[in-house]
Amino acid sequence: MSLLLARAGLLSQAAVQAPRSDIGSLVALDTSRRPTGYTMSNANQTAINTSGGSNYTRWIPAARPILSTDGRRYWEVLCAPTGAAAYDGFIGLVSAAQRDAFNSGNLPILLGSIGWRGNGSLWSSATNVQSQRITTLPPYGRGDVLMFVFDPAFARIWIGKNGIWHADPVSGAPVFTGSLAPAFYPFIHGRNAGDGGTLRSLPSQFAYPVPQGCRTLGYVEPALTVLEAGAFWEISWDSPLSTGDASVWIEHGGASATTYADASLFIERGSGPGISILETALYIELETQ
Repeated sequence: MSLLLARAGLLSQAAVQAPRSDIGSLVALDTSRRPTGYTMSNANQTAINTSGGSNYTRWIPAARPILSTDGRRYWEVLCAPTGAAAYDGFIGLVSAAQRDAFNSGNLPILLGSIGWRGNGSLWSSATNVQSQRITTLPPYGRGDVLMFVFDPAFARIWIGKNGIWHADPVSGAPVFTGSLAPAFYPFIHGRNAGDGGTLRSLPSQFAYPVPQGCRTLGYVEPALTVLEAGAFWEISWDSPLSTGDASVWIEHGGASATTYADASLFIERGSGPGISILETALYIELETQ
């Protein structure tokens, strides 16, 4: 009896580091929600306040949301080199409920939104009354790179600046836990003339590594995750080259990831005379960041 067994497997696991390659697409700012006083460039990823004014309260949300089921996301904002040494505006996330207030004159820190201000304070309110929550964060301004990790399932946020995290997003407690919402949108706010920034959403744009267990902001969940695929062929005992059995299966699992943990090819030939191949294995691994 001779037996040919061929099997290929693709295994995925949840909560892994994002791969080095760009999987997904750039996240632009929402051109339909650009208030007067801003210019946009760089494929609508950069927004700069060109009107100025110490009470300039308008802002621009991202065009794509972070949903409550998306898992932890990482992104960066490069503060405009034309801005002040210390920004007076906010960078952070607006809730779905706050999103349409982009041109109303309300600051982007209401109805569950979270804003890190350039003076080192953090503001967030579950209502339409603004509230300052933290005053000991790093200040930021022109040319700084701001780092964000956000867990939408619990409205938890971690922040960093120029490669240094205020609290470790892998093992540390979040900087702040806000109010839950079905969706959040990163935003750019330039309160004074020249203030603003560039939204970075994919690994090729980042200045710093994606923390372990996070997806990038631009990551798009695949329509189908293949956990394991296999094919079996058997040449039966009495009929050379006949196919006794063949089967293929694909399972769409509940977890989502992109790591190819293992791929193998096995070939076995019976103990009769001739060349006997007991086992041949090929392993391919996509290195993760």
